[in-house]
Amino acid sequence: MYRKEGQDVIVALNADTGKAKWEHAYDAAPNEGNTDRFGTGPNATPLVLDDRIITLGFTGILQCVERATGKPIWSHDLVKEYQGQVLDFGSAASPLLYKGNVIALVGGEKNGIMAFSPKDGSVVWKSEPHTVNYASPIVINVDGQDQIVFFTASDVVAVDATNGKFLWSYPCTNQYKTNATDAIWGEDNLLWVATQLDGGTRVLRLSQKDGKTTVEKVWESAKVKLFHWNAIRIGDYVYASIGDKVTLLSAVNIKTGEVAWKERGYHKANCIYADGKLILLDENGVLAMAKVSPKGMETLAKKELFEKPAWTVPTLVGDQLYVRDTKEIVAFDLGA
Repeated sequence: MYRKEGQDVIVALNADTGKAKWEHAYDAAPNEGNTDRFGTGPNATPLVLDDRIITLGFTGILQCVERATGKPIWSHDLVKEYQGQVLDFGSAASPLLYKGNVIALVGGEKNGIMAFSPKDGSVVWKSEPHTVNYASPIVINVDGQDQIVFFTASDVVAVDATNGKFLWSYPCTNQYKTNATDAIWGEDNLLWVATQLDGGTRVLRLSQKDGKTTVEKVWESAKVKLFHWNAIRIGDYVYASIGDKVTLLSAVNIKTGEVAWKERGYHKANCIYADGKLILLDENGVLAMAKVSPKGMETLAKKELFEKPAWTVPTLVGDQLYVRDTKEIVAFDLGA
């Protein structure tokens, strides 16, 4: 997606050539309270289903189009229709699919999370009112119970994934009340919850019995902090750019909070992990591939690709890697 002249634009490109197959543009004037200080977005990742695509635009418009043609099927303006929350830097939480329903963060005085039917956009359920923030929701399974975890400005919150019923919350705040990096869940029932500046990171151990969840803090560190980039868990370690104005790619033991090592040269990097390798794109447009372990990092390839800022997580499909900044998208063949 991209924006031009007050419109959100959904575009489909040929994966092998980059040639546009179709585009669908719709009017999306900024809401009062939106600012383009850090860009105009859109910020959320499209949700691709069998025959349709669900997108969330900068101003909070949830749009469903045909996958083959881009023809619109249904849409909801979450702000105007449901009195949804207007976020300063635009809506950013990617739509989520759970058991056939599209889950979206709405927020505001009347709603929190809402579930929509992808068929016609009808409302399936909605939670009690909650504020929402920029990080995307995730689904976790706590001892047999599916929960949707998301962030408000001051807490990490979980609701029942089947009906939106509130389950638990835990404080996670910083001086700007901005939570923009996704939580990470593991099979050991540990939930990584990070934020920026003075908010730092905490790891929570969750357990559930008879519908009641117990939340236990394992550790917390003000020194381990992330903002709007992601983190990757591999085994007992989380790999991420740790810091604020200056960040270092680091390995953090999820069970203890101990930082095993730090590496310069990759600032505010978004990462993916495949074939035993970490692929990262940092804010300065540096693309790299590396092997990482608790003992250190071995850079296999590195290239200065884009101008600052480059904030989009890379996408790997088979042997083809797709990376983008705010102006262009580039494909690489990693097969060789």
